[in-house]
Amino acid sequence: MTPTIPLDLTLTVRRGTSPGKAADIRDLSPADGTATLVYDRHLTNPGTAVWLARISLRQHGYTVREVILDGMGPGITALFREASRLRLDVHLGSGKGTPRVVTYDDSPAAYLVPAGWDLADATDRLPAAHAAARPHVVRVLRAIDVEKENNGGRIDKALDVAAGMILETGDPDQVWNTLTRVLGESGSERAEVPA
Repeated sequence: MTPTIPLDLTLTVRRGTSPGKAADIRDLSPADGTATLVYDRHLTNPGTAVWLARISLRQHGYTVREVILDGMGPGITALFREASRLRLDVHLGSGKGTPRVVTYDDSPAAYLVPAGWDLADATDRLPAAHAAARPHVVRVLRAIDVEKENNGGRIDKALDVAAGMILETGDPDQVWNTLTRVLGESGSERAEVPA
């Protein structure tokens, strides 16, 4: 079985209703790399809806690259967008203290923002919180950025895919092993094809 590399999506999140569902993924377009998530605000909140969508999409070979909240305030929209670029779920009203990134073994990392916290301030604190919680990931991402500057753009797309997978899993070693295995298998398949 050949491992697959997940396809990144931009997820637009809207309030609405779906009979019997707290959240519903609609308009999934792999060709455009987009999907829409409609959630019922009486049954769930946008953070939980996005978390559920990530789990569902991951089972079908997709990852969420970017979350765009439609029709919501600028503070919460910016927070969700920036957190999603780091492949973090957002939990609003979580705990006390300052905003922080928490990693889990069985689900994506999350940005916990205490109740009443200024969302613009939480967005500003996000890069430092991410670096403190996932230093190994951040080091590898910086190395990828340096390589992108040095390679003349020839493999930027491949490096972007690797960076996305590293952010998604939080495990750079596993990503490199998977990519090496995929490349090795595709190289051996090509060698077996008769001329």
